[in-house]
Amino acid sequence: MPLKLKRDEKSGIFYVTGTVTIWRDGQPNSVEVRRSTKVRDEAQADAIRRQIENEAAERNITGREPTVTFRAAAEKYVRDGGEARFLRASHKEGEPFRLHSRFDLFAAKPIDQIKEELINTEGKKHYPNDSTRRRQWHGPIIAVMRANKFRPEITRPDDGEKRTHFLRPDQALTFLTHVSASRFPNPWSPALATFLFGQGARVGETLMVDGRDDVSLEHRYAILRDTKNGKERMVNLCPRVVAALSTLPNLGTKGPLFLRYDGRPYEKKKDRGYKLSFWTRAISDMDFDTSIYTPHVARHSWATWFYSQTKDVVRLKAEGGWESDEWERYVKLANPSIGRLAAKLGFSFDTENEERSDSAESLRYQAEN
Repeated sequence: MPLKLKRDEKSGIFYVTGTVTIWRDGQPNSVEVRRSTKVRDEAQADAIRRQIENEAAERNITGREPTVTFRAAAEKYVRDGGEARFLRASHKEGEPFRLHSRFDLFAAKPIDQIKEELINTEGKKHYPNDSTRRRQWHGPIIAVMRANKFRPEITRPDDGEKRTHFLRPDQALTFLTHVSASRFPNPWSPALATFLFGQGARVGETLMVDGRDDVSLEHRYAILRDTKNGKERMVNLCPRVVAALSTLPNLGTKGPLFLRYDGRPYEKKKDRGYKLSFWTRAISDMDFDTSIYTPHVARHSWATWFYSQTKDVVRLKAEGGWESDEWERYVKLANPSIGRLAAKLGFSFDTENEERSDSAESLRYQAEN
């Protein structure tokens, strides 16, 4: 029998019900259909009903399975482990995946009917900036399509010139003061922030440092084992980091060295990485943009200070764990006075810094008093 529309009395949403005939191997097969149109407008619902019938007709004529809708493709992509950050409507923990309303025009369309012109037009409405649109609009759409075995020829917007944001050493010190004055006083947050600024490590690899096996204050090193490129590396600890780590009660104990304010390990959020709430609060207290001055800015800051102070690109690249030429951006920013100020404040990257007056002991005394 032909497909019909049936309206749910409680929700007002129309459902498509009935059966369609699908021919397989020369034999007719009746397939029962009960599908929500997810709309309350009868004209829209009827268009969806006709689309379902057309899909069945296409299948019978060409023998090709109909292409999935963008909504179904996105749900499958996320279910299979794809990044949902820019696709989902809500990031509240425990909530099921729902496609963000910015994709409403695409949701019911088969992915092979979503053309480049439409993607570009809609993208400019939501993301005027080319670089942002490339990353948060074109990137997720193309990823969803490719994950569902459809590889369209879509040209992404230019990435544009990357901006490099960093904090000066004096601003970093002010930031650390705000972290230490948190409403949840603890030794780990200030030590973690100091490590990020002093060693240039990424957040994920830093939180994997083991308090017993990966750190030696006596020999001034830490080993980063779970790195982005999969290659472990050793970093030389600067005096201020040594001072900060010496205050941690779990130093020398098996398990994560850096813990949350309540003494529990950090947990990685599925779509968003690690959340450092103390960082956001301190940056906000300084009246800086929290969307720009993320924890990764500490890495930018370290690279700028490091080259300014040492002019050693070999060590910069090795200790920063770069395999690309990304580090070159920081070389251009490195005014010598920045490096001198960093050393004065305990971020000294000289391998012979043991004899300097800004020793770990004096810095620890300052931190505790």
